[in-house]
Amino acid sequence: MSTSVDHTTPTGEDPVRGNGTRSFWTGRSELFVGVFVIALGGFLLIRSAMMDVPSSVSFLGPRFFPVVVGALLTVLGVALTVRMLLPRSAATSAEGDGEDSSAAAGAGSDWKPLLLTAAALAAHLALLQTAGWIIAGALLFWGVSWALGSGHKLRDLGISFVVSAAVQLAFSAGLGLPLPSGVLVGVF
Repeated sequence: MSTSVDHTTPTGEDPVRGNGTRSFWTGRSELFVGVFVIALGGFLLIRSAMMDVPSSVSFLGPRFFPVVVGALLTVLGVALTVRMLLPRSAATSAEGDGEDSSAAAGAGSDWKPLLLTAAALAAHLALLQTAGWIIAGALLFWGVSWALGSGHKLRDLGISFVVSAAVQLAFSAGLGLPLPSGVLVGVF
């Protein structure tokens, strides 16, 4: 004769603690992302303010874009932090079905796209000086599209070369900032 034991826990009870209470940090790991984004935005704003810029520089000088990016990062970080600090009932009711957000998101993380994207970035950095921007950039764009699940590998490779060449042309002809040419030194 065998008996089965029910291993389920009552709603709201933490299975590790078993005392019916959940820690404030349970399901709030995204709070660290918000704080990190605020810190990054603040760092950009502070470093932009400390930048030495001649008085003859116009409004769109070297401080403009770092200040815009720093301000947008700070606003985004504050929005993420505030959203995570809201009570769970308000956050889940705004999402619709009222399920626990950690259960709706899935049990674990999908590491394959992250690792493939990191490998594509590492290959890009390793090939940038020797192969040049067009080849290294195209491999980066193609690798990221492949990592994110695109099923059209040959089409994505062609689009990646077109986008990479357009970026090379925009930087060299439009901005006067040459990107590494690598093996295509005579072409660009």
